[in-house]
Amino acid sequence: MSERKASLFDGINIPSSKSKTKRIAAVLVQTLVDDKSPTPKRLTLNEFSHEYEELPIKRTLNASIHKYFIEQIYFAFTTNTIRIRQTIHTVKFWAARPNIHCLAIFERKDLASANLMNSYLAGQGISCEIQTSNIIRFEERYLELIEQVWSSSNSSSNASVKTIQWFAFGDDDTVWFLDNLLETLQQYNSSTSIYLGNISDKLEAIRRHGTYYAYGGGGIIVSRPLALKAAQHMKDCRRFRHFFGGDEMIGKCITEILKINLTRNQNFHQMDHEGDMDGYFESGIQGLVSLHHMFSYWEPFPEEHTTNPRETMNLLKLAYQTFNHNFLKRYVRIDQQTNRTFLLTMGYSFSVINRILTHDELMKVENTWWCCSQFVDQETRPKEKNKTTWYFRAIASQTTTTTKRYGAVYENKRLKDRVAQFPTIEIILTN
Repeated sequence: MSERKASLFDGINIPSSKSKTKRIAAVLVQTLVDDKSPTPKRLTLNEFSHEYEELPIKRTLNASIHKYFIEQIYFAFTTNTIRIRQTIHTVKFWAARPNIHCLAIFERKDLASANLMNSYLAGQGISCEIQTSNIIRFEERYLELIEQVWSSSNSSSNASVKTIQWFAFGDDDTVWFLDNLLETLQQYNSSTSIYLGNISDKLEAIRRHGTYYAYGGGGIIVSRPLALKAAQHMKDCRRFRHFFGGDEMIGKCITEILKINLTRNQNFHQMDHEGDMDGYFESGIQGLVSLHHMFSYWEPFPEEHTTNPRETMNLLKLAYQTFNHNFLKRYVRIDQQTNRTFLLTMGYSFSVINRILTHDELMKVENTWWCCSQFVDQETRPKEKNKTTWYFRAIASQTTTTTKRYGAVYENKRLKDRVAQFPTIEIILTN
Protein backbone atom coordinates (compact mmCIF):
# COMPACT_ATOMS: atom_id res chain seq x y z
CA MET A 1 0.00 0.00 0.00
CA SER A 2 1.44 3.38 -0.98
CA GLU A 3 2.00 6.01 1.67
CA ARG A 4 -0.75 8.63 1.86
CA LYS A 5 0.30 12.22 1.36
CA ALA A 6 -0.42 14.63 4.16
CA SER A 7 -3.59 16.64 3.60
CA LEU A 8 -4.12 20.33 4.28
CA PHE A 9 -7.07 19.35 6.45
CA ASP A 10 -5.49 16.57 8.48
CA GLY A 11 -6.97 16.59 11.97
CA ILE A 12 -10.36 17.88 10.81
CA ASN A 13 -13.30 15.51 10.53
CA ILE A 14 -14.49 15.98 6.95
CA PRO A 15 -17.06 13.68 5.32
CA SER A 16 -15.66 11.89 2.28
CA SER A 17 -17.36 12.14 -1.10
CA LYS A 18 -18.41 8.50 -0.70
CA SER A 19 -20.04 9.12 2.66
CA LYS A 20 -23.80 8.82 2.98
CA THR A 21 -23.81 12.11 4.89
CA LYS A 22 -25.99 14.68 3.13
CA ARG A 23 -24.08 17.53 1.58
CA ILE A 24 -25.01 20.85 3.06
CA ALA A 25 -23.55 22.80 0.17
CA ALA A 26 -21.76 22.06 -3.05
CA VAL A 27 -20.17 24.94 -4.90
CA LEU A 28 -19.25 24.86 -8.56
CA VAL A 29 -16.98 27.50 -10.09
CA GLN A 30 -17.55 27.74 -13.83
CA THR A 31 -15.37 30.65 -14.86
CA LEU A 32 -12.47 32.06 -12.98
CA VAL A 33 -9.50 34.34 -13.11
CA ASP A 34 -6.99 35.77 -15.49
CA ASP A 35 -3.75 33.89 -14.79
CA LYS A 36 -1.64 37.03 -15.40
CA SER A 37 0.14 35.46 -18.35
CA PRO A 38 1.03 37.61 -21.40
CA THR A 39 -1.83 35.90 -23.24
CA PRO A 40 -4.67 35.89 -20.70
CA LYS A 41 -6.83 32.80 -20.59
CA ARG A 42 -9.62 31.61 -18.39
CA LEU A 43 -9.17 28.74 -16.00
CA THR A 44 -11.79 26.34 -14.79
CA LEU A 45 -11.85 24.93 -11.29
CA ASN A 46 -13.22 21.62 -10.20
CA GLU A 47 -16.05 21.26 -7.76
CA PHE A 48 -15.72 22.78 -4.29
CA SER A 49 -16.80 19.74 -2.30
CA HIS A 50 -16.28 18.60 1.27
CA GLU A 51 -12.63 17.78 0.67
CA TYR A 52 -12.02 21.50 0.18
CA GLU A 53 -14.57 22.91 2.59
CA GLU A 54 -13.30 24.68 5.66
CA LEU A 55 -15.43 23.55 8.56
CA PRO A 56 -16.58 26.33 10.91
CA ILE A 57 -14.30 26.92 13.87
CA LYS A 58 -16.11 29.71 15.71
CA ARG A 59 -19.67 28.46 15.74
CA THR A 60 -20.91 25.81 18.14
CA LEU A 61 -24.63 25.12 18.25
CA ASN A 62 -26.24 23.40 21.19
CA ALA A 63 -29.42 21.41 20.77
CA SER A 64 -32.46 23.62 20.16
CA ILE A 65 -34.74 24.16 23.13
CA HIS A 66 -37.51 26.22 21.59
CA LYS A 67 -38.58 27.64 18.28
CA TYR A 68 -39.23 31.37 18.17
CA PHE A 69 -40.74 33.73 15.64
CA ILE A 70 -39.82 37.29 14.77
CA GLU A 71 -43.07 38.51 16.38
CA GLN A 72 -41.77 37.28 19.75
CA ILE A 73 -38.80 39.68 19.78
CA TYR A 74 -39.15 43.35 20.71
CA PHE A 75 -36.32 45.52 19.33
CA ALA A 76 -35.44 48.89 20.85
CA PHE A 77 -32.83 51.59 20.31
CA THR A 78 -32.34 55.26 21.13
CA THR A 79 -31.27 57.87 18.60
CA ASN A 80 -31.77 61.50 17.61
CA THR A 81 -33.23 63.27 14.58
CA ILE A 82 -29.85 63.88 12.95
CA ARG A 83 -28.37 60.42 13.52
CA ILE A 84 -31.42 58.50 12.33
CA ARG A 85 -31.02 60.04 8.87
CA GLN A 86 -27.36 59.00 8.85
CA THR A 87 -28.07 55.43 9.96
CA ILE A 88 -31.42 54.91 8.21
CA HIS A 89 -30.09 52.30 5.75
CA THR A 90 -28.72 50.30 8.68
CA VAL A 91 -32.06 50.44 10.51
CA LYS A 92 -33.95 49.69 7.31
CA PHE A 93 -31.85 46.53 6.77
CA TRP A 94 -33.71 44.78 9.59
CA ALA A 95 -36.60 47.00 10.73
CA ALA A 96 -38.46 46.95 7.40
CA ARG A 97 -39.23 43.24 7.86
CA PRO A 98 -42.98 42.50 8.12
CA ASN A 99 -44.45 41.81 11.58
CA ILE A 100 -41.46 43.19 13.44
CA HIS A 101 -41.94 44.93 16.79
CA CYS A 102 -39.66 47.91 17.21
CA LEU A 103 -39.37 50.91 19.54
CA ALA A 104 -37.28 54.05 18.85
CA ILE A 105 -36.62 56.49 21.70
CA PHE A 106 -35.87 60.18 21.03
CA GLU A 107 -35.00 62.95 23.46
CA ARG A 108 -38.17 65.01 23.91
CA LYS A 109 -36.70 68.42 23.02
CA ASP A 110 -34.94 66.97 19.98
CA LEU A 111 -38.10 65.57 18.42
CA ALA A 112 -40.16 68.53 17.17
CA SER A 113 -42.88 66.34 15.68
CA ALA A 114 -43.46 62.63 16.24
CA ASN A 115 -45.85 62.63 13.28
CA LEU A 116 -43.14 63.89 10.92
CA MET A 117 -40.72 61.25 12.18
CA ASN A 118 -43.37 58.56 11.81
CA SER A 119 -43.93 59.66 8.22
CA TYR A 120 -40.19 59.63 7.53
CA LEU A 121 -39.76 56.09 8.89
CA ALA A 122 -42.91 54.87 7.15
CA GLY A 123 -41.50 56.19 3.87
CA GLN A 124 -38.53 53.87 4.44
CA GLY A 125 -40.83 50.93 5.15
CA ILE A 126 -40.14 51.07 8.90
CA SER A 127 -43.02 50.82 11.36
CA CYS A 128 -41.16 51.37 14.64
CA GLU A 129 -43.19 52.90 17.42
CA ILE A 130 -41.79 56.27 18.56
CA GLN A 131 -41.53 57.42 22.16
CA THR A 132 -39.74 60.31 23.79
CA SER A 133 -37.65 60.71 26.93
CA ASN A 134 -36.80 63.69 29.12
CA ILE A 135 -33.29 62.33 29.61
CA ILE A 136 -30.80 64.34 27.56
CA ARG A 137 -27.72 62.12 27.83
CA PHE A 138 -27.79 59.36 25.21
CA GLU A 139 -26.14 56.76 27.45
CA GLU A 140 -28.73 57.22 30.20
CA ARG A 141 -31.54 56.86 27.67
CA TYR A 142 -29.95 53.54 26.72
CA LEU A 143 -30.32 52.32 30.31
CA GLU A 144 -33.93 53.47 30.25
CA LEU A 145 -34.67 51.27 27.21
CA ILE A 146 -35.46 48.25 29.37
CA GLU A 147 -38.08 50.07 31.42
CA GLN A 148 -39.66 51.77 28.40
CA VAL A 149 -39.82 48.69 26.20
CA TRP A 150 -41.28 46.61 29.04
CA SER A 151 -43.93 49.25 29.70
CA SER A 152 -44.68 49.57 25.98
CA SER A 153 -45.03 45.82 25.49
CA ASN A 154 -47.52 45.50 28.34
CA SER A 155 -49.61 48.57 27.52
CA SER A 156 -49.88 47.86 23.80
CA SER A 157 -53.30 47.12 22.33
CA ASN A 158 -51.61 44.72 19.91
CA ALA A 159 -52.21 41.23 21.28
CA SER A 160 -49.09 39.81 19.63
CA VAL A 161 -46.88 42.23 21.58
CA LYS A 162 -48.03 40.62 24.82
CA THR A 163 -46.49 37.32 23.64
CA ILE A 164 -42.96 38.83 23.48
CA GLN A 165 -40.32 36.37 24.71
CA TRP A 166 -37.15 38.36 24.04
CA PHE A 167 -36.11 42.02 24.15
CA ALA A 168 -33.28 43.09 21.83
CA PHE A 169 -31.38 46.32 22.46
CA GLY A 170 -28.85 47.78 20.05
CA ASP A 171 -27.49 51.03 18.67
CA ASP A 172 -29.04 52.83 15.73
CA ASP A 173 -26.10 51.53 13.66
CA THR A 174 -26.50 47.91 14.78
CA VAL A 175 -27.28 45.61 11.85
CA TRP A 176 -29.44 42.65 12.90
CA PHE A 177 -29.43 39.47 10.78
CA LEU A 178 -32.85 38.29 11.87
CA ASP A 179 -32.96 34.68 10.68
CA ASN A 180 -29.58 34.00 12.29
CA LEU A 181 -30.80 35.69 15.47
CA LEU A 182 -33.83 33.40 15.57
CA GLU A 183 -31.64 30.35 15.02
CA THR A 184 -29.26 31.45 17.78
CA LEU A 185 -32.10 32.07 20.24
CA GLN A 186 -33.35 28.50 19.75
CA GLN A 187 -30.49 27.39 21.99
CA TYR A 188 -31.94 29.30 24.96
CA ASN A 189 -35.06 29.00 27.10
CA SER A 190 -36.87 32.34 27.22
CA SER A 191 -38.78 31.35 30.39
CA THR A 192 -35.53 31.64 32.39
CA SER A 193 -33.49 34.75 33.16
CA ILE A 194 -31.02 35.08 30.29
CA TYR A 195 -28.68 38.00 29.57
CA LEU A 196 -27.19 37.29 26.14
CA GLY A 197 -24.64 39.03 23.94
CA ASN A 198 -20.90 39.37 23.47
CA ILE A 199 -17.95 41.50 24.48
CA SER A 200 -15.89 43.62 22.10
CA ASP A 201 -13.71 41.82 19.57
CA LYS A 202 -10.93 44.37 20.18
CA LEU A 203 -8.49 43.55 22.98
CA GLU A 204 -7.83 47.19 23.82
CA ALA A 205 -11.57 47.83 24.34
CA ILE A 206 -12.08 45.01 26.83
CA ARG A 207 -8.93 45.98 28.73
CA ARG A 208 -10.46 49.42 29.14
CA HIS A 209 -14.11 48.51 29.78
CA GLY A 210 -14.19 44.90 30.97
CA THR A 211 -15.77 41.61 29.98
CA TYR A 212 -18.72 41.33 32.36
CA TYR A 213 -21.33 42.95 30.09
CA ALA A 214 -22.74 42.66 26.57
CA TYR A 215 -21.46 45.47 24.35
CA GLY A 216 -24.45 47.37 22.99
CA GLY A 217 -23.35 47.81 19.40
CA GLY A 218 -23.20 44.04 19.00
CA GLY A 219 -26.62 43.79 20.59
CA ILE A 220 -28.06 42.88 23.99
CA ILE A 221 -30.73 40.20 24.34
CA VAL A 222 -32.78 39.90 27.51
CA SER A 223 -35.38 37.19 28.18
CA ARG A 224 -38.86 38.16 29.33
CA PRO A 225 -38.44 37.23 33.03
CA LEU A 226 -35.17 39.14 33.23
CA ALA A 227 -36.67 42.21 31.53
CA LEU A 228 -39.44 42.23 34.15
CA LYS A 229 -36.90 42.04 37.00
CA ALA A 230 -34.79 44.82 35.48
CA ALA A 231 -37.83 47.08 34.98
CA GLN A 232 -38.87 46.50 38.60
CA HIS A 233 -35.38 47.37 39.87
CA MET A 234 -34.69 50.32 37.57
CA LYS A 235 -34.64 52.74 40.51
CA ASP A 236 -31.74 50.76 42.02
CA CYS A 237 -30.07 50.43 38.63
CA ARG A 238 -29.95 54.19 38.10
CA ARG A 239 -27.07 54.33 40.58
CA PHE A 240 -24.91 53.33 37.58
CA ARG A 241 -26.11 56.16 35.32
CA HIS A 242 -22.76 57.98 35.48
CA PHE A 243 -20.88 55.08 33.87
CA PHE A 244 -19.27 55.61 30.46
CA GLY A 245 -21.79 53.70 28.34
CA GLY A 246 -25.43 52.68 28.51
CA ASP A 247 -24.48 49.08 27.82
CA GLU A 248 -22.16 49.17 30.86
CA MET A 249 -25.03 50.55 32.95
CA ILE A 250 -27.29 47.69 31.86
CA GLY A 251 -24.47 45.24 32.54
CA LYS A 252 -23.98 46.57 36.07
CA CYS A 253 -27.74 46.48 36.67
CA ILE A 254 -28.14 42.87 35.56
CA THR A 255 -24.94 41.39 36.98
CA GLU A 256 -24.77 43.28 40.30
CA ILE A 257 -28.38 44.07 41.17
CA LEU A 258 -30.13 41.08 39.60
CA LYS A 259 -27.15 38.69 39.99
CA ILE A 260 -27.42 37.27 36.44
CA ASN A 261 -24.15 36.79 34.57
CA LEU A 262 -23.63 37.40 30.87
CA THR A 263 -24.11 34.44 28.55
CA ARG A 264 -21.60 35.07 25.78
CA ASN A 265 -22.34 34.09 22.19
CA GLN A 266 -19.78 34.75 19.46
CA ASN A 267 -22.42 35.32 16.78
CA PHE A 268 -22.80 38.91 18.10
CA HIS A 269 -20.18 41.26 16.62
CA GLN A 270 -19.33 44.60 18.23
CA MET A 271 -16.80 45.43 15.45
CA ASP A 272 -14.58 47.95 17.23
CA HIS A 273 -11.76 47.64 14.67
CA GLU A 274 -11.18 50.38 12.12
CA GLY A 275 -10.19 50.26 8.46
CA ASP A 276 -10.38 47.45 5.91
CA MET A 277 -12.17 44.42 7.41
CA ASP A 278 -11.84 42.16 4.33
CA GLY A 279 -9.70 39.67 6.21
CA TYR A 280 -12.29 39.30 8.95
CA PHE A 281 -15.18 38.75 6.55
CA GLU A 282 -13.13 36.15 4.69
CA SER A 283 -12.24 34.27 7.89
CA GLY A 284 -15.19 31.86 7.76
CA ILE A 285 -17.95 33.51 9.80
CA GLN A 286 -21.22 31.62 10.21
CA GLY A 287 -24.35 32.41 12.16
CA LEU A 288 -23.75 36.18 11.99
CA VAL A 289 -26.32 37.82 14.32
CA SER A 290 -25.12 41.43 14.31
CA LEU A 291 -22.60 43.95 13.00
CA HIS A 292 -21.76 47.41 14.28
CA HIS A 293 -19.89 50.61 13.34
CA MET A 294 -20.47 50.15 9.62
CA PHE A 295 -19.66 53.36 7.68
CA SER A 296 -18.16 55.02 10.78
CA TYR A 297 -15.23 52.70 11.62
CA TRP A 298 -15.18 50.48 8.51
CA GLU A 299 -17.01 49.65 5.28
CA PRO A 300 -17.68 46.15 3.94
CA PHE A 301 -16.36 46.86 0.44
CA PRO A 302 -13.46 48.92 -0.98
CA GLU A 303 -14.38 52.37 -2.27
CA GLU A 304 -14.00 51.39 -5.93
CA HIS A 305 -16.70 48.73 -5.44
CA THR A 306 -19.19 51.04 -3.71
CA THR A 307 -19.14 53.94 -1.25
CA ASN A 308 -22.91 54.46 -1.18
CA PRO A 309 -24.51 53.24 2.08
CA ARG A 310 -27.80 52.45 0.38
CA GLU A 311 -26.12 50.38 -2.34
CA THR A 312 -23.88 48.67 0.19
CA MET A 313 -26.80 47.62 2.38
CA ASN A 314 -28.77 46.45 -0.65
CA LEU A 315 -25.83 44.24 -1.71
CA LEU A 316 -25.53 42.77 1.78
CA LYS A 317 -29.27 42.21 1.99
CA LEU A 318 -29.39 40.50 -1.42
CA ALA A 319 -26.48 38.25 -0.45
CA TYR A 320 -27.95 37.41 2.96
CA GLN A 321 -31.43 36.73 1.64
CA THR A 322 -29.99 34.55 -1.13
CA PHE A 323 -27.54 32.46 0.89
CA ASN A 324 -29.22 32.80 4.31
CA HIS A 325 -27.38 30.66 6.90
CA ASN A 326 -24.57 30.02 4.39
CA PHE A 327 -23.87 33.75 4.10
CA LEU A 328 -20.15 34.38 4.81
CA LYS A 329 -19.41 30.66 4.92
CA ARG A 330 -15.98 30.11 3.40
CA TYR A 331 -14.79 27.49 0.94
CA VAL A 332 -11.13 26.82 0.26
CA ARG A 333 -9.37 25.26 -2.72
CA ILE A 334 -5.66 24.63 -2.91
CA ASP A 335 -4.19 24.40 -6.40
CA GLN A 336 -0.83 22.65 -6.14
CA GLN A 337 -0.10 23.02 -9.87
CA THR A 338 -0.36 26.81 -9.91
CA ASN A 339 0.69 27.29 -6.27
CA ARG A 340 -2.45 29.25 -5.44
CA THR A 341 -5.17 29.34 -2.81
CA PHE A 342 -8.77 30.16 -3.77
CA LEU A 343 -11.11 31.50 -1.09
CA LEU A 344 -14.82 31.77 -1.81
CA THR A 345 -16.82 33.56 0.90
CA MET A 346 -20.52 33.09 0.18
CA GLY A 347 -22.16 36.33 -0.87
CA TYR A 348 -19.11 38.43 -0.09
CA SER A 349 -15.93 37.80 -2.04
CA PHE A 350 -13.81 35.51 -4.16
CA SER A 351 -10.06 35.80 -3.57
CA VAL A 352 -7.01 34.36 -5.29
CA ILE A 353 -3.81 34.24 -3.25
CA ASN A 354 -0.63 33.45 -5.15
CA ARG A 355 0.72 31.01 -2.61
CA ILE A 356 -0.59 28.02 -0.70
CA LEU A 357 -1.98 28.82 2.73
CA THR A 358 -1.37 26.22 5.41
CA HIS A 359 -4.11 24.96 7.67
CA ASP A 360 -2.73 27.03 10.57
CA GLU A 361 -2.79 30.17 8.43
CA LEU A 362 -6.38 29.51 7.33
CA MET A 363 -7.42 29.31 10.98
CA LYS A 364 -6.07 32.83 11.54
CA VAL A 365 -7.66 36.12 10.45
CA GLU A 366 -5.81 38.10 7.80
CA ASN A 367 -5.03 41.45 9.40
CA THR A 368 -6.24 43.92 6.76
CA TRP A 369 -7.35 46.67 9.18
CA TRP A 370 -5.36 49.48 10.74
CA CYS A 371 -2.23 48.68 12.70
CA CYS A 372 -2.04 47.30 16.18
CA SER A 373 -5.66 46.35 16.92
CA GLN A 374 -5.64 42.85 18.32
CA PHE A 375 -8.55 40.44 18.12
CA VAL A 376 -9.81 38.96 21.38
CA ASP A 377 -10.74 35.42 20.34
CA GLN A 378 -8.69 34.72 17.22
CA GLU A 379 -5.09 34.87 16.14
CA THR A 380 -4.19 36.97 13.11
CA ARG A 381 -1.73 36.68 10.25
CA PRO A 382 -0.12 39.46 8.17
CA LYS A 383 -1.93 41.04 5.24
CA GLU A 384 -1.39 39.16 1.98
CA LYS A 385 0.91 40.98 -0.45
CA ASN A 386 -0.13 39.16 -3.63
CA LYS A 387 -3.87 38.72 -3.55
CA THR A 388 -6.69 39.60 -5.95
CA THR A 389 -10.29 39.87 -4.74
CA TRP A 390 -13.64 40.08 -6.50
CA TYR A 391 -16.64 41.30 -4.50
CA PHE A 392 -20.26 40.21 -4.69
CA ARG A 393 -22.28 42.30 -7.13
CA ALA A 394 -25.40 40.46 -8.28
CA ILE A 395 -27.30 37.21 -8.71
CA ALA A 396 -27.18 36.46 -12.44
CA SER A 397 -29.57 33.52 -12.44
CA GLN A 398 -31.59 31.52 -9.98
CA THR A 399 -33.37 28.19 -10.27
CA THR A 400 -35.44 26.63 -7.51
CA THR A 401 -35.91 22.86 -7.77
CA THR A 402 -34.86 20.20 -5.30
CA THR A 403 -31.61 22.13 -5.21
CA LYS A 404 -30.97 25.85 -5.41
CA ARG A 405 -28.68 27.08 -8.16
CA TYR A 406 -27.34 30.61 -8.18
CA GLY A 407 -25.15 32.38 -10.67
CA ALA A 408 -23.37 34.85 -8.41
CA VAL A 409 -21.47 37.69 -10.11
CA TYR A 410 -18.30 38.93 -8.42
CA GLU A 411 -16.60 42.12 -9.56
CA ASN A 412 -13.20 43.75 -9.35
CA LYS A 413 -13.21 47.27 -10.79
CA ARG A 414 -9.44 47.51 -10.58
CA LEU A 415 -9.17 44.93 -13.36
CA LYS A 416 -10.86 47.02 -16.05
CA ASP A 417 -8.67 45.72 -18.86
CA ARG A 418 -8.46 42.14 -17.69
CA VAL A 419 -10.45 39.19 -18.99
CA ALA A 420 -11.96 38.16 -15.68
CA GLN A 421 -13.53 41.40 -14.53
CA PHE A 422 -16.81 39.63 -13.82
CA PRO A 423 -16.30 35.99 -12.80
CA THR A 424 -19.59 34.12 -12.49
CA ILE A 425 -19.75 31.39 -9.89
CA GLU A 426 -22.49 28.80 -10.07
CA ILE A 427 -23.43 27.87 -6.53
CA ILE A 428 -25.53 24.77 -5.89
CA LEU A 429 -27.05 24.50 -2.44
CA THR A 430 -28.68 21.27 -1.33
CA ASN A 431 -30.50 20.78 1.94
